[in-house]
Amino acid sequence: MTSMRAESRHVPTGTVLLTGATLTVIGGVIGLAGAALTAVAAVVAVRRRMEQMETPPAELARRNWRRARTAVHAGADAWRDGHMAEPLRMH
Repeated sequence: MTSMRAESRHVPTGTVLLTGATLTVIGGVIGLAGAALTAVAAVVAVRRRMEQMETPPAELARRNWRRARTAVHAGADAWRDGHMAEPLRMH
């Protein structure tokens, strides 16, 4: 009688392992689907934002690059020529 009670409580380890693996795979597929949906939504949102901009991002980047390059050249020329402003003196 004791051996029957022990067998009725026993859950096969293989079944539990297979069920856990199946649920993990299903969760992974759902996660990948969610990530793909999020990526598509982000791309669509960025494209809409770029279409609404008055100046394209490439042109803004070119303008800012020119400004930065001009500022670097001006600073380097001033440093080379020794025309840097005098440091503030503390009284």
